Amino acid sequence: MVVHQIPGILVVDWNDQVKATIDTWTSYAITLDQFREAILQKGVANAKLHGGRAWVMDAAKAKGAFPQDVQNLIASEVFKIFASIGIKYFITVKSSSTITNLAIGRYTALLGPHGIKMVDVPDVKTAIEWLKANR
Repeated sequence: MVVHQIPGILVVDWNDQVKATIDTWTSYAITLDQFREAILQKGVANAKLHGGRAWVMDAAKAKGAFPQDVQNLIASEVFKIFASIGIKYFITVKSSSTITNLAIGRYTALLGPHGIKMVDVPDVKTAIEWLKANR
């Protein structure tokens, strides 16, 4: 089920079978307001309503890195909010871009203090299988 989308940038989906939000990124050229609406408003509200336990970030086709203001928001608020609604796992699908992967790697240190486990997978199918096996 599509929760929100920004053409050419992001599609936010919900997988009820494994209680996971799945963000599929094609570009990180997103404004702070767009990010807030897609992730912190629509994505979080949907995950909270449906008992979300995982957030999957599919960066396989993503290019670049988030703008600094979005990175600052992620560092200061996003994982705290995820933890507050019951997200236990943050699963990343790696990009072919080294720059993108370095940006994603920064999140590992931010997750621990909030009790969220980071899991790296090669694709969304593997993320869903992992979630089924780790209920």
